Amino acid sequence: MQSILVVMAMEAEAAPFLARIDARELPIPVTTSASSLPSAPPIRTFEAEVDGCVVHIVVNGRHPRHGVDHIGTDAAVLSTSLGITTWAPELVIAAGTAGGRRASSLRLGDAVVASGHFVHHDRRIPLEGFRELGIGRFPAADLDTIADELALARGVFSTGNSFGETAEDLVMLDASGAVVVDMESAAVAMVGELYGVPTSGVRVVVNFIDDAEASIAEFETGLADAAKRLADALVAVIGRCVTDERNQPLG
Repeated sequence: MQSILVVMAMEAEAAPFLARIDARELPIPVTTSASSLPSAPPIRTFEAEVDGCVVHIVVNGRHPRHGVDHIGTDAAVLSTSLGITTWAPELVIAAGTAGGRRASSLRLGDAVVASGHFVHHDRRIPLEGFRELGIGRFPAADLDTIADELALARGVFSTGNSFGETAEDLVMLDASGAVVVDMESAAVAMVGELYGVPTSGVRVVVNFIDDAEASIAEFETGLADAAKRLADALVAVIGRCVTDERNQPLG
């Protein structure tokens, strides 16, 4: 494998990983048709080499009007589309932090690799054929063996656009069997599927979603440590993807 794209939402999530692989920031790629427009999305792009593989990283950046990290599925679609069409990677990895369930075997700080598929848990469209579109079930690249060899947890990732899940969201999470929830992964996987690029995910559990108030506190106090753990997990997974000689299919 010679080219991997990593998509990340928050600068605080990305910083330890970028430092770990000594990534250099690149100018934002702009097409000829877009060059005449008055502004562009605040996406930041980086490049590094890991074991001979070129790794590009796209970070959603800060929203120019709100001044905070541009989290969520809308920004993830923009970043992923830019990354895939610019660098044509062999694999896309949606990376960041995630929420877990207290009743699961996962603990704070655990790294999880996407397995099976990505779903949405807050898109309910009760129309013929559209229900499935809302849920998504975008395929996850097969990194199960790599996850097991690295002693990392694995499972279904579910994405929603709110920090805090409703009762209906929890029903959909139970139905999908998702092990972690986040705000971008399914959107990244959707773009990957449309372009025919295998997509995986690496997330670190930073909070538990069961108690909204406690969840916020856990996120705020645990983000820095979770980002360091994420850097370790990403470097390990990418290194194994690059050097694995078994050439097992990713789709």
